[in-house]
Amino acid sequence: MRVLRAATGLLLILLACSAAPVRTVAASAPTASALDHLEAEVVAAEDVSAIKTLNRLYGYYTDRGLWNDFADLFSDDAHGYYQGGIYVGRESLRKHFFLNLGLSRMGLAEGRLYNHIMLQPVVHLDPGGTTAKGRWKILAMLGGLGASASWSSGVYENSYIKERGAWKFSESHYYPNVSGTYEDGWSKPRTTSRPGVGGGSAHRPDLPAERPCPGYPAACLAAFHYPNPATVAGGALWNAATLPKPVPKLSGAARLADLSRRVERLADARAIENLQRIYGYYIDRGLWDQAAELFDKDGTIEVGQAGVYVGPRRIRAFLGLAGPQGLREGVLNDHLQLGPIVTVAEDGLTARGYSRDFAMTGEAGGNGTWTDGTYDNVYVKVGEVWRIRSLHLYANVAFDYDKGWAMDAQPPAQPSAALPPDRPPSVVYASYPKQVIAPFPFPNPATGKAIEYPRDTTVGKLEPVPSLAPPPPRTRPSVKAIRRQLEAVTDVAALENLQNAYAYYFEKNLWTDVAALMSRNATYELGQRGVYMGSAKIGAFLRSLGPEGPQADRLDDHLSLQPVIHVSADGRTAKIRARVVRMLGEYGKSAGWAGGIYENEVVREGGVWKFSRVRLYETFAVPYEGGWARSAASVPPAPSGAVPPDRPPSSAFEAFPRVAPIPTHYRNPVTGR
Repeated sequence: MRVLRAATGLLLILLACSAAPVRTVAASAPTASALDHLEAEVVAAEDVSAIKTLNRLYGYYTDRGLWNDFADLFSDDAHGYYQGGIYVGRESLRKHFFLNLGLSRMGLAEGRLYNHIMLQPVVHLDPGGTTAKGRWKILAMLGGLGASASWSSGVYENSYIKERGAWKFSESHYYPNVSGTYEDGWSKPRTTSRPGVGGGSAHRPDLPAERPCPGYPAACLAAFHYPNPATVAGGALWNAATLPKPVPKLSGAARLADLSRRVERLADARAIENLQRIYGYYIDRGLWDQAAELFDKDGTIEVGQAGVYVGPRRIRAFLGLAGPQGLREGVLNDHLQLGPIVTVAEDGLTARGYSRDFAMTGEAGGNGTWTDGTYDNVYVKVGEVWRIRSLHLYANVAFDYDKGWAMDAQPPAQPSAALPPDRPPSVVYASYPKQVIAPFPFPNPATGKAIEYPRDTTVGKLEPVPSLAPPPPRTRPSVKAIRRQLEAVTDVAALENLQNAYAYYFEKNLWTDVAALMSRNATYELGQRGVYMGSAKIGAFLRSLGPEGPQADRLDDHLSLQPVIHVSADGRTAKIRARVVRMLGEYGKSAGWAGGIYENEVVREGGVWKFSRVRLYETFAVPYEGGWARSAASVPPAPSGAVPPDRPPSSAFEAFPRVAPIPTHYRNPVTGR
């Protein structure tokens, strides 16, 4: 009987068509068959990572109007299913984005904002391993200074195909969730297509639009491409039995060493993602000491036009310009770390990171601010520990919460007179309404060609990568050791799927599916509602929050972000820290934001990952009008009277404008403290 690779990330080798017992192979002389099976799953893990990069670039290229590079991400006969119609083939998609959305120009015109933030991936390879599917959330910020501003949120269910070694989109299905003006938020959502998206535009769609799910305020659901991850089939990243047999370029010890190197590069990329996300969590809470400790001894930081600070001591001083150590009461300083694309050098000593900082900042009774920026970072490996060598945050846009991006545009940070930088800015630029592009440190992954930048837009300079001495030679790896490291890498991908699937279910009141993600003895705690124990009691509590399934006139967009995931050494348990930002609304009546931090624990049960503990610290809940600077409820909802909890809240916790401690499951990844 064939064994599917389960959501646990446990990699089982298909040794033969029969259910023969596994034979131990000597590490010094693995068979070609054993190496084939191992390499097939290494390729599959690389493919999942490549698909996430592809989909994140969909957002980054769209952000900056890089229409040719965007179109090249699609296969020749790809289909784009959008609100205005269906576009068939890469060239039709290219024309749609260049003519209809780009308004017949490469890049974005001065004063235009077109952010497409790709979030919350759930990715699976199809049987056969040469096609795949992914579910993504998108948050878009559309409009321009002196013109209009609107939010748009939706779900993508995408299909991918591997052509000549490169992954591309074969289908992109967009399902709108909510769209509304910045002035009104989603209390008065817009349900019609935006001008310029469909009929009557410069390039008409090839087929009329499908409208199976018009979005809020309707009660509808974009179909999932996967079963519940609590099942073996739903939790499987891929079916190991159907993966294509690799065509090895090396043999024997050289092949084994190559596979070891490739798996280590995947593990390195996951470690760097954790490192950058932890940096963001430290900045949130004003933990400047811990943030500065993440830098290399020769590290640098550059934010906007503030100049360059060199070395941990100077970096710490620069961070301290924002205030004393520790977040002050009444201050919100959430810096969401989003969309990571990490490329690790072949020698495994340096890496580049391209990602996004999307920040919600301000002080109660003062002003709230939105900012968006793009990182071009460099990381170095010292011993076995990754550190930040250079952090360069390009400032894209900043604006006052009350005014929005149609009425306000603030300049990037400037050099401090109190603490002058060690060097001037490496690139001189102006942010929105001007356009600046943080340079991409890699070519277009679909074509291998250099990025085609607009001629009239400022493009930054890549941060230099240091030349480091080669590491000492290592002992010859074994198949068992490589497989154990690969299991850890793929466990992280499966756990990210689990956390994000939870959010997709929660926002649509799919309480049966949420409860199915819980282990038999799980505990569940949302804010100050108390602790519920066991999947049955958890299900009863969830149903008390509202009827099963999507509800008309109700919005609870549950954006799951910034996961920091650690798997235990024995691979049986794991811990996940994740951020949630919620877009809440009742049609025609109200709109609001809420946010929080999940500190979750996970266990293998019945061969799949399930939550053993879910704990949400609700950090803020505010009306849309005025946001966090004008009104906030410091006390989260109390225990339910309809379904009393099994235990009172595990700790007292007050939300913004209070600042309450939130535990972390991890130590500082550099110092260990």
